[in-house]
Amino acid sequence: MKRLRRAIPFALASTTLIASVRPAPAADPTTADCLTANDRSIALRNSHKLLTARTQLLVCAGASCPADVRKECIRRIDQVNASMPTVVFEVKDGSGNDLTAVKIKMDGELVVERLEGTAISIDPGAHAFTFEVVGQALVTRQLVIHEGQKDRREVIQIGTPALQPSAPPAQTLIAPASAPPVSTPPPEPTTEGLGTQKVLGLAVASIGVVGIAVGSVFGLQAMSKHNDATNACPNACADAAGVKLWDDARSSGNISTIAFAVGGLGLLGGGVLWFTAKSGSASSVGVGGGPGSFQVRGAW
Repeated sequence: MKRLRRAIPFALASTTLIASVRPAPAADPTTADCLTANDRSIALRNSHKLLTARTQLLVCAGASCPADVRKECIRRIDQVNASMPTVVFEVKDGSGNDLTAVKIKMDGELVVERLEGTAISIDPGAHAFTFEVVGQALVTRQLVIHEGQKDRREVIQIGTPALQPSAPPAQTLIAPASAPPVSTPPPEPTTEGLGTQKVLGLAVASIGVVGIAVGSVFGLQAMSKHNDATNACPNACADAAGVKLWDDARSSGNISTIAFAVGGLGLLGGGVLWFTAKSGSASSVGVGGGPGSFQVRGAW
């Protein structure tokens, strides 16, 4: 019983000691604190110190602040968040591997102890960033951060990049010397031609062929018209239509006869000129014609 009485005062003393060691809870901001934080946030926002301005706005947006002040601070928190630029840093070693154990400072103030691949909120303006990796030289970058710019990506190289294996030098292929081209003498011009008389014979024979063709056409027309006239007027014709049919048949027959005659003479004359000609003579030949006649002119 005596031992129990002695232990009770000791327990009470221990409880009192523990209670005195615990930190006191943070007091809610007073009205004066809310008004001061609101004024400071306005000045900081005008100086483009958005991070500190947001901290002050969180104070005056507390539940213990006056309703009108709290409402205004909450509204301006959204504005500051929209204007707050964010940057995503990618730090790589010399082999291109991502690094996470990187300490980043901005203007000498610690920003992050370690990279987690997330965007970092930063005040707008020109800043000096330092990137520190254990065992590597300190890297410094001067960056201008623009207000409202979101998720800007910056790749930082730490250490010396690994050397890439160089490609072997290209081998130059030397083509074997080729033999000089052998010049082929141009063929000697041929001086032998058809000759004037043979050319004239061809021209006359061509006219003969045309005459035979014309005679054939008109001969067929004469036969057709003769048959028509015979069917219309077997004996003597008493009407003008029948007389005209007989006249057309006779005209076609006469033209066919003349054409056959001219064609026969042309073929005959052309053959004689061809087979009696001498080779190698220079010549010029002209062929012309008119109604019912043709002309052949030559010089040799």
